[in-house]
Order: sequence, then structure tokens, then C-alpha cells
Amino acid sequence: MNSERYKLGWQKLAQIDGEQGEKVIQAMEGIAPDFARLLIEFPFGDIYSREALDLKSREIATIAALAAMGNAAPQLRVHIHGALNVGCSPQEVIEVMMQMAVYAGFPAALNGLFAVQEVLKERDLEPNSVDKSDTISLSSISSGRFTTAELRITDSQRIDETKAAILELCHQTRNESGCYMFEVHECTDEPTQLLLWECFATEADFHKHHAMDYTKAYMQRGLTEVVRLHHSHLMC
Repeated sequence: MNSERYKLGWQKLAQIDGEQGEKVIQAMEGIAPDFARLLIEFPFGDIYSREALDLKSREIATIAALAAMGNAAPQLRVHIHGALNVGCSPQEVIEVMMQMAVYAGFPAALNGLFAVQEVLKERDLEPNSVDKSDTISLSSISSGRFTTAELRITDSQRIDETKAAILELCHQTRNESGCYMFEVHECTDEPTQLLLWECFATEADFHKHHAMDYTKAYMQRGLTEVVRLHHSHLMC
């Protein structure tokens, strides 16, 4: 039976690294399953779950350390994804790598910047992309394609896993150039019911979002199903 540390670790891993982290764990399970368990329990179940630092601060510290090491390029790329997932902007991640030139040397900073470049290309982001992880006021949106969806979590035993996956999807979607708003609200009286509010600049941006690899990967997991769907355009 999985320990509480393991369960908590999986939730944090999904929240931070999503599929990138899961791929690492799956690769380890084939050769060293005990080590895969330790990778979940100690870093994510014990350390990342502490309250003194938020996840954004922890990921900044992590990518700085990995860049300074100079021999952990795969892990650095995974955690650059993680930093972007938990609210870091591309420019903030780039600044961290530039800072490494002072304390870890120019080669470490260069390699770190190249890793950032690879990750941004994978995510179809520009270095100067605006961090849109904060909520946008509805009153500030004057046009666009609005969708409201009532969602249901398909497995009541996977509520935390589902919410972590949705949080990751929110961070990724808000960085899309055509996304004005992407919010998921939970119902306080029914934990398996969710409400999605989204607004994209155009119909094409809406369909582009649904064609993104991370959106399709989320849909394929079958964590939620649509109960009702409403499309609308701003009237006044």
C-alpha cells in the first residue's frame, strides 16, 4: 500500500512537473522501482510540501541549483517546465540563468539559457511572453469567444490528482497568446463538480488550444467529463 508521503508526493509532482515528471518516474520504475518511490516520497512528499516557501520560489531555487551543477541538463529542462507551470514567466526563468553567470560561471549560464530556449520552443512560447497566471478581471475583456462548462470529476478517489492536473492545464493555457481567461472553480458543496470559465480571442484560438499536445494529453486521461457546455459572445 502506498504511504501518505507517496500520495502527497504524487500530488505535488503532478502539480509542478505534470507529464514531464511522470515520464521520469516511469523510466525509473523499470530499473529501480524503490528509487522511483524515493523520488516521489522525499523531494515531493517531504520537501516540496513544506509551507515556508511557495512552489514558484522552490522551482526558482531548483533551476538555479541544477544550472549551477552543470551536469544535469535533463533534470534542468524538467524543472524549467515546472517553473513555468507554477507561475514563473519565461523572462523570470531567463533572469535566473543570467544570474548564474556571476556565481557558477558563463558556461553554466549559457547551458542554462540553451535549456530554457528548448523548453520555450516545446511550449510554443516567446522569451518575452507575458505571465498570465494571475486572474484577469471579466470587466477588462471587451471581446472574445466565451465558453462556460460544467465538469464532473469521473473518479471520486482521484479528486486531488484531477485538481493538480487541472492546475497544470490552467498554467499552460494562460500562456497561450490567444487566451484571455482560463479559470476553473470548484463547488464547495460537491467536490466532484467543477465550473470552467474560458475566453479566447477568436474561434481559431479556441480550436488551437484544443489542438495543443498538453490539452490532448489531459483529455486522454479521462479525469473529467463535460456535463453542460455553453458558448457565448460578449453583448455588453
